[in-house]
Amino acid sequence: MRKTQIRNSLLLLLTATIWGTAFVAQSVGMDYVGPFTFTFARSIIGGLFLIPCIWFLRKWNAKNEVKVENDRPLVTKTEIIGGVCCGIALFAASNFQQIGIAYTTVGKAGFITALYVVIVPV
Repeated sequence: MRKTQIRNSLLLLLTATIWGTAFVAQSVGMDYVGPFTFTFARSIIGGLFLIPCIWFLRKWNAKNEVKVENDRPLVTKTEIIGGVCCGIALFAASNFQQIGIAYTTVGKAGFITALYVVIVPV
């Protein structure tokens, strides 16, 4: 149990480090491009990173013979509507944050973003 707690704490530390340094990169990036361009480039890089992940997961699932229900459609109407709604919310939130970083300090943006920890559960 102790080994798991240490690993989980290190993963949280890694996540916080990556998240914290992202604000500095966003602030510096705003010196060269606009908020929409920055968000677009960041999304493209994230999408390109996910392509190999999808490929490896499909190979892993085929190797481990993960069964999928054949009578269910690949994507349902509800999933498409939910995906579009989540995409719009993510688009708005990412761009509002990026625009905010252009007009304030990295510390203030980090503090407001850290409030997610309190606001999301509420």
